[in-house]
Amino acid sequence: SYGKAPHLVGQHLLKQYGIKSGSAEAHAFTYLDFTEAAKVYGKVGGFAHLKTLVDKMRAQRPGALLLDGGDTWQGSATSLWTNAQDMVDACIALGVNVMTPHWEAMFGAERLMEIVNKDFKNAGVDFVAQNVVTNDFGDQVFKPYTMKDMNGVKVAVIGQAFPYTPIANPRYHVPDWSYGIRDDNMQKWVDDARAKGAQVVIVLSHNGMDVDLKMASRVTGIDAILGGHTHDGVPQPVPVKNAGGTTLVTNAGSNGKFLGVLDFDVKGGKISGFSYKLLPIFANLLPADAGMAAH
Repeated sequence: SYGKAPHLVGQHLLKQYGIKSGSAEAHAFTYLDFTEAAKVYGKVGGFAHLKTLVDKMRAQRPGALLLDGGDTWQGSATSLWTNAQDMVDACIALGVNVMTPHWEAMFGAERLMEIVNKDFKNAGVDFVAQNVVTNDFGDQVFKPYTMKDMNGVKVAVIGQAFPYTPIANPRYHVPDWSYGIRDDNMQKWVDDARAKGAQVVIVLSHNGMDVDLKMASRVTGIDAILGGHTHDGVPQPVPVKNAGGTTLVTNAGSNGKFLGVLDFDVKGGKISGFSYKLLPIFANLLPADAGMAAH
């Protein structure tokens, strides 16, 4: 992995992606000239500014899906005081369509299921994770994937929760659930989605980018893995070859600092091309959404 994405910083990253020194992108993706650039571009991230950009992208892309790779509900004082409700409401207001988890489990299995089965269900948000099963019989805890019709194209979004949640986090929060990477299971659900007519298969992952790169080399039939966990702002997807073709692997940073925008051109039931842009959320360049700011 040495010298390859996502293990590139500073000038090495700029050179790899052909990004000009001193540009907005250079500030977004590296630490270079941080103090001076921060005065120009302002704070980075935040749901109020992100909401403005999400709405702009949706207006240009009818039928677009907004995916959330996890670590969203937990981590602030207000999320602790409201038992995640403030961030759940913010996710719904942002317009999230599909989500997979990691730190969300720290509110406990009971509270997590309450949100999934009540708040998210009522708002039409799909919570997916193919690799979370019950300890006793290996039953799926969550839906493994969801199938969406995007402008006449069937698109499957398969969830991959953080595989080591019971190890990296206190086990008592999820005492009855088993996690793991589960490559074989992933292959099964990819094949299942394809058999049911999926023309595009996306994995919404919280593996971390290195694990995503490895999974992409071992599982066939995935068009793109949109990843989280390692919080890497990677300007362009990494194409990974496998026995069935090529899978694009991306990671879109963290904390609402970026919005990853992936467009597919689908012809005759197959992808004929794609474009990807990882857009930074600069507070000085993007006005805050009034409703989200008030929330």
